[in-house]
Amino acid sequence: MSAPSILRRCALALMLGCGSLFAATTEAVTPSASPHTAPTPLTLPEVFAAIRDHHPALAAARASTEAARARVDIEKAWMDPRLGFDVKRDNTRLANYSELEATVSQEIPLSGRAKLRGQAATAETAVVSAQGRQREWMLLNQARLAFTRLAATDERLSLNTRLHDNLVQSRALARLAYETGQRTQIDLLTLETDLIKTDGERTELTSQRLQEVASLNALMLRPVETGIAPLTLPAPVLPAMALGDAVARARVMSPEITVALRELDAASAKLAVVRKNRAIDPEVSFTARQMNNSGQVLSSYDTGISFSVPWANPGRTRAELIEARSRITAARAEADASEADIAGRVAAAHTRATASFTQVKRYQDELLPLSRASADAARRDYETGRAALPSVLTAQRMTLESELQLITARAEQSLAIAELCFLTSQDVQP
Repeated sequence: MSAPSILRRCALALMLGCGSLFAATTEAVTPSASPHTAPTPLTLPEVFAAIRDHHPALAAARASTEAARARVDIEKAWMDPRLGFDVKRDNTRLANYSELEATVSQEIPLSGRAKLRGQAATAETAVVSAQGRQREWMLLNQARLAFTRLAATDERLSLNTRLHDNLVQSRALARLAYETGQRTQIDLLTLETDLIKTDGERTELTSQRLQEVASLNALMLRPVETGIAPLTLPAPVLPAMALGDAVARARVMSPEITVALRELDAASAKLAVVRKNRAIDPEVSFTARQMNNSGQVLSSYDTGISFSVPWANPGRTRAELIEARSRITAARAEADASEADIAGRVAAAHTRATASFTQVKRYQDELLPLSRASADAARRDYETGRAALPSVLTAQRMTLESELQLITARAEQSLAIAELCFLTSQDVQP
C-alpha cells in the first residue's frame, strides 16, 4: 500500500476520533460552572422578576413615591392655628399682673390656595412615580442587554471550541503529513500559530462571559461568582410591529417621555399656585381678656380679621411667575426632545433588526449550506485521492468561519430586537 493511501486512512481515522472527542468535549464544556456547584439555568423573565422584587433602587423609588403621596395631605391642609398669651403688669413685680390676655387666630383659605397646593403635590407625586418607573425600565434594559450579550458569548465560545478541535485535528494531520514528507514544516507552524490565536480568543471570550455573568448576578443581588448555565440566542424574528406602530407605542410607553409630561403637568400646577398667591385669605382672631382681682373668668373679649398684603412685595411675585412659566417651557421642550429622541432610536433599532434578520437568513439559507457542501465535497475528493489534505482543512475552516459570521449576525439581530423591546416596553410589563 502506498504512503499517500496510508496517510489518507490515518487522516480519516484521526478525523473520526477527533469528531467523537469533540462531541464529548462540547457536552462537558460549561464555561461558568463552579467545580463544586452546578451552574444555574436562567431565563429573562426570571431575571426581570428578581430585579423587581429585590433591587434596592426600586425599593427606594417605591418609598419616594409613598413619601410624595403623603405630601399631598400636608399641602391640602389648612395653616396651623396660632395661640398667643399676653401678660400685662402695672408694676415691676413679676408675680403680679393686672391683665391676662389669650388670642387664637386661624387663616381661612377662601381663595382655594390649599386645594391648588394639593393638586400641585399630586402632580409632583406623578413625577416621582414616573421617575421610579424610568429607573425600573433602565435596570430591566441593562439586564436584557447583558442576557443577550451573554448568550452571544456562549455561542461564540461553543464555536471557538469546535474551531480549536478542528485546528488540533489539522495540526495532527499536518504533523503526520510532514513526517511522511507530504507537507512542509511551514504548514505545521501556521497551524500552531492559528491554534495559539484561537486560544487567545477563547481567553477573551471567557473574560467577557465572566463580566456579563457578574453584571447579571449584581442586578439580581446574587454573589457575582454565581454560575449561570450556557445560554443560547433566540431564534431570529422580524419586528412584531411596523415602524409607525412601534414609534407610536414607544411614545406612549416610554418612561422618559412620561417623566417629561408629568413634569409639565407639575409645572402647570405650580403656576396655578403662584397665581393664587396674589389672592387674599383672611385670618380671623379671637382674644379673651381676664382682669386681675375682677372676680370674673372672662372680663372681656375681642374679635378681629386681618389680611396679608402680597402687593407690597411685587418683585417676589413677579419672580415666582417667571420661575413657574420657565419651568413649563423647559418641561415642554424636554418632552418634545424626548419624543424626537425615542422616535429616532426606534427607527434605528427597527431598521437594524429588519436588516440583520435578512442577513441571518442569507447566512442560514445560502452561505452556510454552500460552505458545508464544499467541505463535504472536499472530504469526498480527498477520500478518493483527487484532492490534497489542505483543501479539506481549508474547507472545514471556511465552514466554521461562516458559522461565526452567522453567530455575529444573530447576535446583532438579537441586540436590535432587544433594544426595540426596550424602547416599546413589549416585554417589561408587570
